[in-house]
Amino acid sequence: MLWESLDGNIQLEEVVKNWEESIRIASRPLLEKGIIEERYVAAMIGNIEKLGFFVVLREHLAMPHARPEEGAVDTGISFLKLNTPVKYGDEDIYLIFVLASKDTESHTGILMELADLFQDDEMIEKLIKADNLEKVNEIIRNYKN
Repeated sequence: MLWESLDGNIQLEEVVKNWEESIRIASRPLLEKGIIEERYVAAMIGNIEKLGFFVVLREHLAMPHARPEEGAVDTGISFLKLNTPVKYGDEDIYLIFVLASKDTESHTGILMELADLFQDDEMIEKLIKADNLEKVNEIIRNYKN
């Protein structure tokens, strides 16, 4: 379940300076748990600098990630909710999910759950409107339960 993957890995910030800072903050839980190395964060930022904002998956939502060999020690996900959007190119982003996978297969279950969530306009709107961490946690905890 999505909640089990995200439990303890959800953060909320009022505002961030820029998209790079949003990735650094969103990555903290994965860094603290040893799921990713610092070079994974640098790779995510570098990928965007090289390739553009391919991580914007839908309006208001981005999912930065990098290749397993770029510093993913294990598989995990973290989530940063912003109350004030940050620009990823021309897009206003409120929801940042950082995905890490230790190999090319172990993240498929999480990815399928995320795909469901990302297509659920009502849930995305609820997450955007949630203005404190308790509300965000409750929305994720109750998703598909």
